[in-house]
Amino acid sequence: MNCLTTPVNSLGFFFSMILILLGLAACTPMEDPQYTEEDLAALISFASVGRGLQASLDTTTTQIITDPSTWIAYRDSLQPLQPFTTVNFELETLLLAAVRVNSGGYDLRFELVESLRDTLVVTYRLFTPGADCRPSFASGIPFEVIRIPQSQNEVRFVQITEALDCTSS
Repeated sequence: MNCLTTPVNSLGFFFSMILILLGLAACTPMEDPQYTEEDLAALISFASVGRGLQASLDTTTTQIITDPSTWIAYRDSLQPLQPFTTVNFELETLLLAAVRVNSGGYDLRFELVESLRDTLVVTYRLFTPGADCRPSFASGIPFEVIRIPQSQNEVRFVQITEALDCTSS
């Protein structure tokens, strides 16, 4: 009888020790990571060159425009709400975001340009009609063009989508 109780007690002791060790490991305080200035994003100033809701583009696009001839090709295919502002390509680079949509009620705005290490993270928001909206069923291409200081960094575009209700709550 004594031989049978010893292994059971050993297993119970073993599982108890595992639970105690797991509990102690969970209570160990985490060290705060040491960030350098290189790990933190820096905000990059930008200005809108123009925006609109119609364009003669074949597809949704994000573009980096660094020279006047490329800008002329895109500019001629965009229908801005107001005339485009001038750009100095010796000092500035243009960023274009355009999204093909299948109905009215959409808009697009750049929100943020951040420099993180060797990458520019460019965030724009696509506003969509909310569930209570009755959009027209005419296709469109909301777009915006912004200018930023010239940079040799890689550019990564991030799209955020937000639905806007048509009636107030």
